[in-house]
Amino acid sequence: MRAKSILSLCVASTCMVACVSGRTVQEVEAKPATEITLVHPVYGRIPHETVFSATTVNQSKAALSAPIPGFVTETLAKPGMRVKVGQQLYRMESKEQHALGNSEKGIGIKAGQDGVIIDALAQPGNYVAESTVLCTMVGEESLVFEISVPCEQTEYAREGSHCMLELPDGTQLHATVQSTLATMNTFSQSVRVIATTRTTFLPEGMTVKAVFTSYSSGQAVLLPKSAVQSDETLSAHWVMRLVDDSTAVKVPVTIGNATADSIEILSPALSLQDRIIATGGYGLEDNAHIVIRQ
Repeated sequence: MRAKSILSLCVASTCMVACVSGRTVQEVEAKPATEITLVHPVYGRIPHETVFSATTVNQSKAALSAPIPGFVTETLAKPGMRVKVGQQLYRMESKEQHALGNSEKGIGIKAGQDGVIIDALAQPGNYVAESTVLCTMVGEESLVFEISVPCEQTEYAREGSHCMLELPDGTQLHATVQSTLATMNTFSQSVRVIATTRTTFLPEGMTVKAVFTSYSSGQAVLLPKSAVQSDETLSAHWVMRLVDDSTAVKVPVTIGNATADSIEILSPALSLQDRIIATGGYGLEDNAHIVIRQ
């Protein structure tokens, strides 16, 4: 009887050890799983904006000069005044007419072109010599924008390219690059390109922003920024892609343009059916064990 009791005790002990050993092996073999959320890639393009400084410049100015030496008897020209060709701006009389008080036979001086007067120098009663500049005017079509472009970024501002001009008051104007000037700023190592637009008269010397928008070539794949990881130097990027419902692998990627929320994946060619870790993937190793958050 005692032998049977000892035998039963040994069998029970063996079973307990086997059970404990079984749980220990399962616990050792179980991999820790990281809870993640998923996202699918989508097609799209993100614009990249490059901003340069530009200044308003009048390319052609016309000076209205006195045809004779004499006295200015009437001044109609005022700064900022828009005039038409043939519009009278001044009246003068010679020294002889002035001495005789015969101003009715004075000479009328008219605008030679449409434009805007930027300064009026001669005033009634002034004596001026022949060819003295009475006022200066610019044609409304002569206004251009000189854009300062660093030499290494001239690809954005080639002849025929388009940009958006943002004025200090928030007004936006569509402009086209016409040409590049032959001289450059040796201090800043930048060139000046000329852009034109259809607009009303603007004062010379106004500083504006010239915004050039570019896109990556072809159709790009977009992912949320949270799905893309990088090293400390931002020289390498990757995403974590699921190979099954519990395993994720690291996929190196080449990125393109980005916004605050999205980023372009230029390579490799991800499928719209690929399951990419959106959150929870930070610091995961290759072939990481994951759990999909429902």
